[in-house]
Amino acid sequence: MSSKGRSSRTGGPAKALLSTRGFIDRMGDGLTAVEGAQDVISMITSRRKVTKLILGHNKLSDDGCIVLFRFLGSPAGRKYRIAEISLNSNEIGDRGLLAIATYLNGNQHLTELFLQNNLFSGDSPVIETFTNSINFSHLEMLSLTTNTALSDNFVGAFFSSLRSTYLKELHVSATGITRRSAPHIISYISSPERCHLHTFKCNGNALGHSAVKRIIGAIEKSNFVLSSVELYSNHMATESDNDDTSSDDTDWKVLESKLRPILSRNMYLKRKAEKDALGLLRYSRTLLLPTKSSALCLPTELQLHILSFLAPSLSSAQRINVCTYASTFTTLPPLLPKLNGDELEMCLPDPFSLGLPGCENKVWEVRGTTGGCASGKCRGAVLCHKEQQRTKWLDAVGCSAYDGR
Repeated sequence: MSSKGRSSRTGGPAKALLSTRGFIDRMGDGLTAVEGAQDVISMITSRRKVTKLILGHNKLSDDGCIVLFRFLGSPAGRKYRIAEISLNSNEIGDRGLLAIATYLNGNQHLTELFLQNNLFSGDSPVIETFTNSINFSHLEMLSLTTNTALSDNFVGAFFSSLRSTYLKELHVSATGITRRSAPHIISYISSPERCHLHTFKCNGNALGHSAVKRIIGAIEKSNFVLSSVELYSNHMATESDNDDTSSDDTDWKVLESKLRPILSRNMYLKRKAEKDALGLLRYSRTLLLPTKSSALCLPTELQLHILSFLAPSLSSAQRINVCTYASTFTTLPPLLPKLNGDELEMCLPDPFSLGLPGCENKVWEVRGTTGGCASGKCRGAVLCHKEQQRTKWLDAVGCSAYDGR
């Protein structure tokens, strides 16, 4: 019950290239408690720019985690716009999680947080504090996989409080979840106001056949955003859940075959909504931007009604967002590119293609509609800024997914 997952990190030349851009990788380096945290802090302060901290498979524990995030949250640490932090298998407990929550609260730069296989207990007040910090951050991806002690207490506190519009990917596989958590999960994924996930992974739990069936039914009826869902290995594990009558392989395959077209539907509607939003923007600019001598004397309401036929897949709220954006002069793109080197938008080429003829030391710049990014895809690039800008705009106007309301 899945779709394509996130791409894995590569080693060799790619890793070397990323390290020059602020990539600190201390995975499995024997970092321990406060001393290990201070070692990491020294590495950070020795660099002008740090965007990724990969610290998995160490023993920072609560004490080291608190010291590290106390620094990251200080004025000296805040100047580093870290986008990704990985703390897998670091023996971090609830005190460390609260330190992470403090750093996360109001953070507009951290987008990916990996916390697999730690010692979080699932204590409700701690989880609620952590969840509220997510709500006031720009975090897009969170992994809590293999935190087996979280269990149903975690689900009740987490999903009932979660309402982040930025969180797009959530991993809660092997976290001790049972069928008692199903109502909380269903309530969350059925709420278009609260759930903005594109990817949800909940493998290796004990939800059971009936709970998984109800979750899939909720997605079919009420969720048009999710495009990747994994619910593998959710057979019942305890005798107290023996009322779950359907558990043979055939029944699970039926559920998988039911989920697949639902996710395909959501992906199709997402592409349609994005295409309609971009098309509507083009014509709304021409029609709605005020001019001194406009030949159009139609009332605004009638103009908006006519424009609505150009974007039939968008809801009224989505069309209003696009038209409001299009009718404002301040949203027009600049005529000249930015000259500031830190803000110059470039496309990052694939490091493995740099040795190809014609690709040596090549960087594709965004130069309006005549540049290499005009189509939204850069030839040989692993990061296209034009595509990133387009994605951010679709999120800003609420058109990154179909609105079924």
